[in-house]
Amino acid sequence: MFTGIVREIGKVKKITKGGSSIKLGIESNVVLTEANLSDSISVNGVCLTLSSKDKNTFFFDAISSTLKNTNLKRLKKGDCVNLEPALSLGEKVGGHFVLGHIDSELKLRRLIKKPGLWQLEIDLPPMFRKNVLANGSIAIEGISFTIKKVLPRTFTVDIIPFTYENTTIKYKRIGDFLNIEFDYLLKQKNGG
Repeated sequence: MFTGIVREIGKVKKITKGGSSIKLGIESNVVLTEANLSDSISVNGVCLTLSSKDKNTFFFDAISSTLKNTNLKRLKKGDCVNLEPALSLGEKVGGHFVLGHIDSELKLRRLIKKPGLWQLEIDLPPMFRKNVLANGSIAIEGISFTIKKVLPRTFTVDIIPFTYENTTIKYKRIGDFLNIEFDYLLKQKNGG
């Protein structure tokens, strides 16, 4: 389990494709120093198991069922990713409970610079509408956000400058696919 508070931006150093899976090598300076083999690490919001590591890179295997619903399949060498270690008992929960189980990739429709903040507008297919609520929580690329507005075909979140500068959101462009995990508690309330 995670909180949606990104600890570090890592960089994809290696991608090895094998049949219906990939092995990701991600460079890290902070999260790696605390990580042990078999730890769960959130990579762009996807819960992955640390399978091996060396001096400054850790490696994860992503299988076809993981790749199907996430943007991990779109990663290229040199891309930046959001990293968060799993929550330990007794730690502060600064965001909301995030499981690392991505519901879907949704397309970024608009990225708007406003005074003192950025705003993302993201596609909202009808089948996910019941999982989106104004002032509710959502994880986007592993980042905990509060939903600002729910519109007929999209929803928006506001981003403070600190979050914009310290996550991969600053690298996103209109048309990019974002990993989305809807709030677990709201999904349970709405039956899935």
